[in-house]
Amino acid sequence: MSSPENFIAELESSLEACPKKSLTLETRFREQPWWDSLAALTVLVVFDSTYGKQLNADQLRACQTIAEICEHGK
Repeated sequence: MSSPENFIAELESSLEACPKKSLTLETRFREQPWWDSLAALTVLVVFDSTYGKQLNADQLRACQTIAEICEHGK
């Protein structure tokens, strides 16, 4: 079963500019220096591969923290 920890680990390894071991459920990802449109696409791809579900752009726009993204995986 997929978990937020799996999502965070995969996301950190997929985002080149994101420092390793820097993401937590409380991370406000939009405030990070590495956040850009490519990072947003990466989140969508990693979410799909981790949870086996699609997160759409409107759902992502409504999220502020990693925990809020993970809620869509339940």
